[in-house]
Amino acid sequence: MPYLMAFSSMVIKIEKDYTRTSPKIADAGKHEHSHAHIEEEREDELKDNKIENDDYSDFIKAGKIVGEILKETEEFVKPGAKLLDIANKIENMIRGKGGEVAFPVNLSLNTIAAHYTPTYNDETIVTEKDVLKVDIGAHSDGCVADAARTFCFNPDYDKLTEASKKALEEAIKLCKPGALISDISAVIEDTITGYGYKPIQNLTGHGVGQYIVHMEPTIPNIKHKSGKTLEEGMIIAIEPFATDGKGHVRDSQPIQIYRIYGMPTVRGPEARKLTEMSVEWMGLPFAERWIRMESQFKVRMALKELRDRGALHEYAPLKEDSNGMVSQHEHTVIIKDEPVVVTKF
Repeated sequence: MPYLMAFSSMVIKIEKDYTRTSPKIADAGKHEHSHAHIEEEREDELKDNKIENDDYSDFIKAGKIVGEILKETEEFVKPGAKLLDIANKIENMIRGKGGEVAFPVNLSLNTIAAHYTPTYNDETIVTEKDVLKVDIGAHSDGCVADAARTFCFNPDYDKLTEASKKALEEAIKLCKPGALISDISAVIEDTITGYGYKPIQNLTGHGVGQYIVHMEPTIPNIKHKSGKTLEEGMIIAIEPFATDGKGHVRDSQPIQIYRIYGMPTVRGPEARKLTEMSVEWMGLPFAERWIRMESQFKVRMALKELRDRGALHEYAPLKEDSNGMVSQHEHTVIIKDEPVVVTKF
């Protein structure tokens, strides 16, 4: 079964992800991609996310920013708040604390597990019946930290929320050099099923790096057979999802998160402008609402040309297949004898 790597997680039917060369990451290798048209299989894509010279300072800085903001969201993520206002506030807070946005804030409600970010004119309001996943990524000099928490305003789903939180806590305890990834996955599944729910089988945790939101190793949320182990110095995002549904996600709408592959040759002025704008995002994902043009029509024209030329990847919101409710918790961890949770709050 193919796993899926969402932002915090991985939708492995999509490519391994958001990658740029990295002076801080050792042992460059090569990934295969599921899309044959992607930039001629980048030779400098990275497979190993161990850090040279134990320089974790930028990862720790990014993690501190993410952790502080996730704590501070308690002040404004409440029923009556508009998703668009929450997203804009969080992204501005990242910049205000000296970081940069690693990917658009994901604000996924109820049956949506991941990849929902508000549209430019989104009127969605959080209600007292909602379960809202807040997934944040920040970077410092490209070094990415990624974390998420669930706000449960509906007491019927308090236990569901606790299931993914507890699974994360138990998994982190195992994040040490030499640990079998399969053991971590087993703990996640056993913890969630112990609460009476299912882990989402096609979403996983992942490594992070410099200008890389998703890379090896992959950390499935379900039991599997593998001899792969964690190595000292790896930086990973552990990310359990729990659901009262079937335990599987599928693509839905509206797509609002994109990534441009490299610097494609385009003809239309709108597509050229968008390609030029994307330079500031350093190959990382961006939201449609970030695109500044004279009209929404021109934004759509730019995206269409890039899509038609095979230069655009689209990240659809991931919906639980049986409309089950979903909770999510995530932290970024440096693999040491005593695991270092850089996004703690």
